[in-house]
Amino acid sequence: MRNDLEEKKIHGSLLFPFQYYAKQQDNAAIFIPCHWHEEIEVLVIEKGSFTVIIDGNAFTGSAGDVFFFHSCQLHQIQGHPGKNAFYSFVFSLHALYFREQDYVQTTLLEPLGEKWCFPKLVAPGNPCYHGLIAILEELRRLEKERPVAFQLLVKAELYRMIALFKQHQAFVLKEKPSQEHSYTALRLKQVLQYIADHYMEPLSLEQAAGIMHMSAKYFSSYFSDALHISFVQYINRYRIEQACILLQTTALSIMEVGQQVGYCNFSYFIRRFKEFQGCTPIQYRRKTGG
Repeated sequence: MRNDLEEKKIHGSLLFPFQYYAKQQDNAAIFIPCHWHEEIEVLVIEKGSFTVIIDGNAFTGSAGDVFFFHSCQLHQIQGHPGKNAFYSFVFSLHALYFREQDYVQTTLLEPLGEKWCFPKLVAPGNPCYHGLIAILEELRRLEKERPVAFQLLVKAELYRMIALFKQHQAFVLKEKPSQEHSYTALRLKQVLQYIADHYMEPLSLEQAAGIMHMSAKYFSSYFSDALHISFVQYINRYRIEQACILLQTTALSIMEVGQQVGYCNFSYFIRRFKEFQGCTPIQYRRKTGG
């Protein structure tokens, strides 16, 4: 993460900013902490049930539901315990712009980024649903097979997706949050960024409440209502996510990984890791090839 929770990962490449992701957990809940990025993301739930947070609004999603995250929207993905899986596409709207201004760019692409947006949730029963799923499945096929002119074919499907929503008049006006909502969201982002910057250190509810200028009791309730997870659970999940990265990308010992992500008590680290990942750190390292 960069400052203010911006995801620093490059999605795709500079010449072709399009990326496919897939994630599955059979014995533990998926957790993607709050973050944002410039690109649009389309998320499809394949298995299980998820709580999806978009700019502080909570949605419950189940298999088949499609979510859209727009440029700079804070979002968090939290799978409920059991088998859960999703796949997503992240792409830059600007990469679909033409070199020369034309009717499509002026009347559709530019307003889509500035005035209009995709609906946050597209569920079965929505008039766009079946057409959207067909497009997303074709994007998965293209990603898997990488045929000649792969990039051109992907862009063609993204244009088809935009046209589908336009045909059904399914775009929605971009929300302008109230001044109070913006201020509260800004302070919550500051707390989440504080966690991202200091998760390897001891963190207390009182410290976080101080950033929000709230009492510890009120902040605890506010945090749980906003993110549908308690402050302590969020920190533990965040630390375990960071531990997973270290297990896959470094040769640090299991004890060193625990210490790196803020666990001084080795036994507690093992318990929390197994709780969230459904296996021990060493088992996780083996199955992920770390």
